[in-house]
Parts: sequence; structure tokens; C-alpha cells
Amino acid sequence: MAVKRILGVAAAASVQTLCWGFQMPPTAPITIRHKSKTMVGSSTKKSIFDSEVEDMFTKYDTDGNGTIDKEEFRAVVKKMKSSSRRREILSVLTATFGSLFVADSSSEFQFAQKRLRSGYLEELAESSQKKLFPTAMLSSDFDDAVAKVLKPRGFTPENTLFGHSVCADEVNNRKEQLVPLMVNRWEEGFALGGLGGLPFAGKSGFGAYLHHVPDDGKLLVLFAPHVGIDDTGTVGALQRDGQAKVSSACGAAVGAYKALQKAKKAKPDPLLVLEAENQREFDPQLKNIVSLLAPRLDGIDESADSIAFLTYQMYGIIRELVNDCIAETPDLFDCADEIAIVGGVMINRRKGGDFFQPLSLETRRKGETIDLFEEAFGDRPNLLPVIGTESAMTRASLY
Repeated sequence: MAVKRILGVAAAASVQTLCWGFQMPPTAPITIRHKSKTMVGSSTKKSIFDSEVEDMFTKYDTDGNGTIDKEEFRAVVKKMKSSSRRREILSVLTATFGSLFVADSSSEFQFAQKRLRSGYLEELAESSQKKLFPTAMLSSDFDDAVAKVLKPRGFTPENTLFGHSVCADEVNNRKEQLVPLMVNRWEEGFALGGLGGLPFAGKSGFGAYLHHVPDDGKLLVLFAPHVGIDDTGTVGALQRDGQAKVSSACGAAVGAYKALQKAKKAKPDPLLVLEAENQREFDPQLKNIVSLLAPRLDGIDESADSIAFLTYQMYGIIRELVNDCIAETPDLFDCADEIAIVGGVMINRRKGGDFFQPLSLETRRKGETIDLFEEAFGDRPNLLPVIGTESAMTRASLY
């Protein structure tokens, strides 16, 4: 496999002190065991990435005994160090062999993320995610699943223009996470979203996006709100790189919720993470979010988590606005042969990679709509225990 950009520094008896001061005890063994084909953290029965993982493991398991020992691991480190095109640092502090990996979006990056995340995952965050976003997938798995189901329908980088309506927050644009992964796969990306992920580009922006599509080509639209989960399992909170203080994510959605509480249109919420951030008099996007969110908060007290409830309602708002933009573009199929629309919730995590909770995937041609959700992602998640009431599920435009 081609190595794009990887630097790895592993700790072993004969390996020097790691960057940032980590060092391996001399007596600690280095062994990576070959486990089952189902990846940790994947909600699918068999990961799309399995075949590449098997190839990757076999490549470095030179003696074929089902483990990677210290000497074989040296080969991994040597290969990582040899790359001169690295661009991203992913810190992986594992309980297995206490090493630090610095990696990118190559196969080695995905291998490390999937095989080793069990050693450094945040257990409380994992528990909250499983409860509230029960079929969430690693960003790379989601990207692969979408591509796999669209490829037989003729979607290629040459004929497809990718557009995304996600929040402008920088955490949604970190390298090796979903938006950059999809932009890299489809080779271009048109930004439709503003704060909260709402398509603030509007009908004019969607029209511009449409008119940039290749002749008789295809459109692929990703839409999603986002939400953070910190290491304590608090939903709506995120520890950002370089900051000691925990901040809110999505700040716009939480800020709108806080504004509604202040206006007494929602009951006070005790979570400290809901402190309003960056208040400004000129705030047209936030005002729109507040007005759209206000009528959707009934039933929040019956939900499993107020911010998860809020996030699913934001999904409903974005889905309806995206559909409105599409419906109000009369020349859509004069310019494009087909449009694929995929939606869900982006889940920001400090460690272990971001996730995506898929909620919808369909393609549309003139006079025809095809639901591809189950083909791509399997059974739909049961979100009633999370959201609390059927009426709130309907308001969230789920499914």
C-alpha cells in the first residue's frame, strides 16, 4: 500500500525517548495481536475496511504467527519515519505498548485508528455515544459506506460535485475527519452551510452549486449538525486542542438554546456547558437558529439527554431547509442527472476520531426517489428511547 505521510515514534528498549517526553519502560513487551475481523467501535457486522486491515497486518507480520512482535514493529516504525509528506499529527497513547503515533489519512492511519483505539478511548464518552447515537460510525467507515453504495449508480469524482451543509466550526474540518475525507474522495467540495450546519447559502448558493456540476453529472449533498462529547461523557462539550477549558459544540445550537432559556421559552438547563459564547449584537445566523428551534423544544424534558434532543431537532431543521432548496430549484434536473442526499449527526471527539450517526440516504432523479439507507448502513437506529416521544421524532424529521 502507498504510504502518504506518516511519522511514527515507538517506545521500546532500544528506541529513544518519545516526542513530548513519553518513554517506554525497558521491560515492556510490544505485541499487537491479530483479533477478529470486526473493528472496535464499528457498528457494522463486518467493516468495509477489513480487507485492507488484513493486508496491512499480513504485510508487517512477517513470520506469520498472528502477532506483531518488537522486531516487526520496528519495521512499522521505519516505514512510518521514511515518509516525507506527513501533514497531520494523530496522538495515540495506547495501554498496550505506550507508544505515540503521528499519522495521516493513508491506510496506515486507518489501520492505527481502528486497531489501536481500544487502548486510548474515553470510556465515558464511548458509553454516552452508544446510548444516544447508537449506530454511529467512524468518519472513515461512513465515507466508505456512502462511496460503496453510490459507485454502482455511476457516481465518480469526475462527474460528481460534492456539497456539504455542516457547521463552520473548525472541528468539522480537521484533517482525517469527515468533510476533508469526502472532499479528498470526490476531489472538490462546495460549502453550503453556516452556523449550526444550516444551509445559510440559501437558494442562491444552492443554485450556484448546481450550476457548477459537470454536464449531465451528479450532485452529492452531505448535511448534518454536530455535537461534541467530552471525556466525562457530557454531550455538547468538547475539549479543543490547545485549550484547557471545555467549550460547547455545537456552540451555535447551544447558544440558541441558551437564548431561548433566557427568554423563558425553554426551561433552565443546569449544564454548565451551556454558557453562551461570543455574544454579538450583529448575529443574523444565530437569530434564525433561535426562531427555527423555538417551536421544536416540546418534549425535551422527556428525552434521555437535552443536548442530544436539541441536536436531533437541529438535524430536522437542516433536512427541511435542504429539501426546500432542492424543491425550489426548478432547473435541477436540467443540469444534473441525479442527486444523492445523505444526512445525520457529526460527533466530535478529542481522542479516537470523530464519528457520524447516519440518519438518511437517498438519491433522486426526475420523477424517482430511491432510499439507500439500509443498503449502506443496515437497520435504522431506534431513537425513541433517546428523544422520548413520537411527536418529537416527527418534528425532528427523522427517517
